[in-house]
Amino acid sequence: MSKTPTDREKIRRQAAENPEEFSNDELIAAVCKYFCRGMTPAEIRKAVLEKLGIMLTREQPYRLLSTAGQRNLLSFKAPLATELENQIARDCGWLKDVRVVRTAVSDDVSYRVAETLLDHVCALSKTRSADKAVHIGFAGGKALRKTARIFSEMLREPRMDLPQTIIFHAIVAGFQVMDPSTDPNGFFNYFAGEMDLQVQAEFIGLPAPVIVKSGEIGKLRTISYLSEAFDSVKDIDIIVTSAGGHWQQGHSSFFSLLSKASPQTVEQLTKAGCIGDLMWRPLGKEGPLKVDTDMRTVTLIEPSALPEFIKRGKSVILLVGPCGTCGRPKDDVLGAILAKRNLITHLVVDSRSARAYLAGKQQKPAAD
Repeated sequence: MSKTPTDREKIRRQAAENPEEFSNDELIAAVCKYFCRGMTPAEIRKAVLEKLGIMLTREQPYRLLSTAGQRNLLSFKAPLATELENQIARDCGWLKDVRVVRTAVSDDVSYRVAETLLDHVCALSKTRSADKAVHIGFAGGKALRKTARIFSEMLREPRMDLPQTIIFHAIVAGFQVMDPSTDPNGFFNYFAGEMDLQVQAEFIGLPAPVIVKSGEIGKLRTISYLSEAFDSVKDIDIIVTSAGGHWQQGHSSFFSLLSKASPQTVEQLTKAGCIGDLMWRPLGKEGPLKVDTDMRTVTLIEPSALPEFIKRGKSVILLVGPCGTCGRPKDDVLGAILAKRNLITHLVVDSRSARAYLAGKQQKPAAD
């Protein structure tokens, strides 16, 4: 007497008879769903067979997941470290918001900065008339380029609390011959001409040389096509900036820019105790450095002017992530920025930098 085929055997037979019933995208959707539930590749194969009647090979779950990743169909949202956030918030009571991201890579920090920026833009929009634009100033660098890209993607999602118009400002002149992608003027491409953005995007660029003789910075302000950019600082509501570190190792873009243009300036800053930069201006252990150097970078606003900027009701969001060169934390730069009250209002930092910063504070002797 012949045996009755099992349900699984029926499914396999149906799958063999209808091999093209599911498209590749449909299989990717199923595999990704099961993967996000925590299933192993073997469990995914079993679920796909039982639910869809498709017999996957051992390699197919990996290939489908890889394809999903390459097409940006998968996303990961790094969790926040609440305990570290609370410690920094207690230590720096002037900060309006602290987000510590449990991660070892800068992409996760960039995502949280974009999220913070969106929250702040929407909150600001609620306090003013719908037709009043929100002005955002971007400094430069690779981490902020990622932030701008992610922020542009967030602005494609419909929300009732968005302003009608966002005006983007370039805070620094950041064009580098070997890597122009770090120039904030280039970030505007993520927003320009995008029909699916839920806001109207406008721009005020900073088409200036990245480095000039220190004595020439005043002359730039008198050039007609640059004066508008410098004058527009008063309109900016939110500045988004990052911080460069590991100056002595030459890991920051700030160091690279200056070392090629003026070794004398690098020497002057090193002697003055430079450890990194904020908005491509030098930082010492106790905050912004004021040093008369041979050459300097071009920025719309000096870090030393940020407390007054904040006093006028404005905001400064700081991104501190792992070093892009060596991957080490930037706790020294974070400490230098937090040592000076009211340089920033919102902090988004990776957990390793936050832990190292707090550990360093505990080791310091109490002040007399």
